[in-house]
Amino acid sequence: MKINFKAINYTILFAFSVSILSCKSNTQESTTEKSSVLPNGMRLTVFKTNKDKTSIGILTGTNYGTTHTYKYNVLLHEPDVNWSLGSGEPKNFLFCKDTIYIHYANKNNYPITVTDSVTNSTTTKNNYKMESMYQKHVDNRYFFNLFGDDFWLDVSPKRYNEIKNSCEEYAIPNDGELTVTSK
Repeated sequence: MKINFKAINYTILFAFSVSILSCKSNTQESTTEKSSVLPNGMRLTVFKTNKDKTSIGILTGTNYGTTHTYKYNVLLHEPDVNWSLGSGEPKNFLFCKDTIYIHYANKNNYPITVTDSVTNSTTTKNNYKMESMYQKHVDNRYFFNLFGDDFWLDVSPKRYNEIKNSCEEYAIPNDGELTVTSK
């Protein structure tokens, strides 16, 4: 029986490398709840879920980094309106006669693709930009909100600012992780 020492050495080297470079992840998740009554009498509840994921080397114990993500969920109780948009941070509700608008801050990704004319290779870089975003609540529910659906529709900043003076605007409690600076 012929033993292939080269294959055994590569197998041991591979197993050793995997065990040293392998990571275990530790995830901690917590949810905070803030409730308030707006000046117009509507009850508002804001849920924020924070998630921190830390990668730690199995053998070395080295911390290879922690990622922090969060998600907001905003609930208006009386009109039964729910808003949740991943990493967007709610800033203001605008209550108009016929509908509700929301202003939120979001970190938007605008990828930039660059082609090198010499090597003809293409690279893509991510360009992140903090922006104020606006949405309008569309409620097509009927019969005690049992049938139909409701959703949020994007609106332009121009439209939001046009109607802002004729409606009531109230701040939404948030942690202020995202801020938009005007240029």
